[in-house]
Amino acid sequence: MKQNINVEVSLDYDDAEIRHEIKKKFRVNPKSYEIIDRSLDARRAELKFNLKLEFDEDREIKGATKAREKYLPKIMPKNNLNVGIVGMGPAGLYAAHILNLMGAEVHIFERGRDVDTRCVDVEKFIKTRKLNPNSNISFGEGGAGTFSDGKLTSRSKDEKKEYVKDLLFSYGAPEDIKIMHKPHIGTDVMRVVIKNFRNDLIRRGVKVHFNSKVERIDIKNNVAEAIIVGDEVYKFDKIILALGNASRDTFLNLMEEGVNLEAKPFSVGFRIEHEQIFVDRAQFKNYMGHRRLLHGEYQLTAKADQNGIYSFCMCPGGVVVPSASEPLHLSVNGMSFHDRGLKNANAAIVRTVNDIVDPIKAIEYQREIERKAFELGGSDYTAPAISVEDFLNGTNPKNKSKVIPSIKTGVKYTKIDEIFEKGFCDDLRKGLVSMNKKMHGFTSDAVITAPETKTSSPVRIRRDDNFKTNIDALYACGEGAGYAGGIVSAALDGLKCAEKIMEELE
Repeated sequence: MKQNINVEVSLDYDDAEIRHEIKKKFRVNPKSYEIIDRSLDARRAELKFNLKLEFDEDREIKGATKAREKYLPKIMPKNNLNVGIVGMGPAGLYAAHILNLMGAEVHIFERGRDVDTRCVDVEKFIKTRKLNPNSNISFGEGGAGTFSDGKLTSRSKDEKKEYVKDLLFSYGAPEDIKIMHKPHIGTDVMRVVIKNFRNDLIRRGVKVHFNSKVERIDIKNNVAEAIIVGDEVYKFDKIILALGNASRDTFLNLMEEGVNLEAKPFSVGFRIEHEQIFVDRAQFKNYMGHRRLLHGEYQLTAKADQNGIYSFCMCPGGVVVPSASEPLHLSVNGMSFHDRGLKNANAAIVRTVNDIVDPIKAIEYQREIERKAFELGGSDYTAPAISVEDFLNGTNPKNKSKVIPSIKTGVKYTKIDEIFEKGFCDDLRKGLVSMNKKMHGFTSDAVITAPETKTSSPVRIRRDDNFKTNIDALYACGEGAGYAGGIVSAALDGLKCAEKIMEELE
């Protein structure tokens, strides 16, 4: 019987140590085992790895858990179901993958361009400051995750998330994503993976439409019948909304068409940058540089009155990137390559916004911050920046930090308070002071680049347990729909949405 057990080992563990720990803890001698998860325990002076192992043993072991059966999607013969998917991020890709395996005819509509052309558009924007509103760091093949750290962490305990990672591995992701507790792919490898994913879908018959911004969904008698792209009308039996969280124009169009949306909590703030060596030293201390230790990461939380302050999307050895998705608007995000080998570490420091009940006002709240930031930076996509020391003291920027901002569009040192509502930055200051107590030196030498606005969707497309919206034949999934936060959770949501649609045929 296959069972899972957990053992604690040193950083220099080998096969003999693993077997010794199994025998000491469970009094068995496994013939073989497989490491299925590895996490670092850095809470004590002596750093240790926690290993989750799977092995076969004839008798049940006290303290072991039964291994979960591996999820495999159902494969069905071709049928007459015709499905249109709006959006080609993780949710849209996995929905298309499952629907195709289960016999449906599938079309994906992506407002942006393919990965290679998208990269050219991003470089052109950085050099010329001319934004393509449909092909940028937020929009295009693979979604915003293509230009990110490619994190595959997820709090979901759903066994299907292992299938999500296995599929990415089959398209070129590194093998260590299958065992790392906090796996990541990196933007350089992610671009290859997404391209391979798309080519396989096309090979299997999925129709992919790039440069195809969906103007509206044709709805008649409360039934979604077609997708409208320019002058083209594409009729479908079912339509899936797998939007990104920056799809504000589409959200507004959907509301005009009668689709029920609601405001949801989200967070905004800025990016903070330290030298990566500071993070490594703070996390690993004397173990810094050990061959089995990757670059240091952190996850910090704080409170300012009733508002939560927290770090988000920490990118070790990465860069801050301009993630504007609309002309005359400015926002930033974080990105890392697979080796996470650059000088700076960056993370979002954000405060929750949970008191907006109107979805239109929630969208406008984000937009207003981005418009102010664009103007404050000089109206040419230069990002407002300030040292943490000046930000905390409320003093005029003097560029005291030795940390050089990494954003390629450049920065303008200035006070950033006016970007946000009154009192907002006071909460962020309180959060930073609290974080410094947990990670000593966090506020000593660092620089801020603002604003970070796209941590999650400001709205949620209302749906039932079967992923159906209030419009018949119209489904919603993924991050933009308000039901996911990251590559794996969005992919899972798209996968499950596809399965629910196919269950209706059984």
